[in-house]
Amino acid sequence: MTGANAKICTQLVARTHGKLACGDTLKEHMNAKLRWLGIWIAVVAASTGAQAAEIVLERSAVEKLVTQTMFSNAGRYDLQRGACYAYLESPSVELKDGRIRIRSRLSSRVGLDTGNSCVGVSITSWTVVSGRPAASGGSVRLEELRIDSVDDPTVRLVLESGLLPALPRAIELDVLKAVRSMLQSSGAQLQTSVETFQIESVVVGDGRLGVRFDFRLVAR
Repeated sequence: MTGANAKICTQLVARTHGKLACGDTLKEHMNAKLRWLGIWIAVVAASTGAQAAEIVLERSAVEKLVTQTMFSNAGRYDLQRGACYAYLESPSVELKDGRIRIRSRLSSRVGLDTGNSCVGVSITSWTVVSGRPAASGGSVRLEELRIDSVDDPTVRLVLESGLLPALPRAIELDVLKAVRSMLQSSGAQLQTSVETFQIESVVVGDGRLGVRFDFRLVAR
């Protein structure tokens, strides 16, 4: 570490368990802020010598995001409510071929809603929908949405009208907000702010979702 970098590092410190943290120790402190969700942040050396950061989510962490964001009604996501109803439950997530695949069970009563009852049939079907994660400003969302499989083709219309419009928010990771939150809670002696921020890449591979980004901090 050069003298100039050491001076800056001495000023931009984080207090961790009563000790001053800098460099890798500060990175470990930031890791601790996200481990409850299974999210890891790493510093990656670029070919130019500059450093970028990467947030890595294991499959289990992505599944938690989906469950917390969409299936928040006692583990269900309601497509239609009333006497005639449709909802999804028991979600599981697979990271494959650059896409996030969400498998869930659809339970529905399809027919004519008479107010107190639904004159129709009950249908249960396993479904798989997927989307490609991509950068959207300072966040990561799903795009190129599609229905990959459905056991009962008669419920495809229900999925297309009720589920696909909701998928973009199924995975919405606000990376910029996460960075700002970690800075605010790091205990730095100087006030810091994010002046520039850019997501460089979003990659799905080896059962992980990786978000690599670059940012510039200003200390006051």
